[in-house]
Amino acid sequence: MKKSSTNQSVPVCRYLGEGGFFNLRVVISVFIILFGAFLALAGSGVLSAPAASSAKGQQQYSPAINSNVFGALPPGFDCSKVHELGIDKQDNMRAGAIMIACGLSEGGSPSKGSQFSGNGFSQWVKNLLPAPLFIGGTDVDVILPDSAYPKVTQSESMEWGGPNNTWVVNYNDSRTSGGCYAGLSYSTDNGVTWHASQPLCSGHGTNYGDPIVVYNARLGMWFAGDLATGCGGQGIGMWTSTDGVTWATGACAHNGGSDDRES
Repeated sequence: MKKSSTNQSVPVCRYLGEGGFFNLRVVISVFIILFGAFLALAGSGVLSAPAASSAKGQQQYSPAINSNVFGALPPGFDCSKVHELGIDKQDNMRAGAIMIACGLSEGGSPSKGSQFSGNGFSQWVKNLLPAPLFIGGTDVDVILPDSAYPKVTQSESMEWGGPNNTWVVNYNDSRTSGGCYAGLSYSTDNGVTWHASQPLCSGHGTNYGDPIVVYNARLGMWFAGDLATGCGGQGIGMWTSTDGVTWATGACAHNGGSDDRES
């Protein structure tokens, strides 16, 4: 005959502080440590750095500041129409200046001592190649004498060689920025000496750079071009020369309001 057991399991009741995964004292200790770390970071200014950096960036690229510095915005220009007009897709000096003036792009310059600033990049490339494979000799500065800081930027050069040992370089030049962004240098001794000038700054309104230059052997004529306001607002103006030294205003190769990268 089976006997029924009178032993019954007695439920065990544990209080919050008596063990298990949830230990109140441990939780309180962790909370105090985290709160102390938060106060330490707040006091050191680490947490406020991003906000300060953001505020500094907004101040640095404020349209009210940069439009005065660059003088790039046309009278009455509405910065909200930059995307509608496709200016953010253009790659010319005028479009870049407008983007900076409207606070939509950051301007800058290479850091001092960088191997990619000045002629450091060409020297770096030259060092990678064996001497017989590297075309050309010592670099020559073609834009001297330069202007005074800050109008000392030249960029986007295009070169062409023609008869009589003549070479012509057309490039963006900031020395007369605001009224003209074009510079042209020529050499009549195969690049040994150069003469800098700005013959493309008249004839087609304001010249915004984006240079092209070629010599047409059949016509015996040099042709240089840039974006210019006199050719529809931002079209392609041309200049001609018989010797690469003296230039005359030519025709508008294209009349347009948003021409870009004609080279």
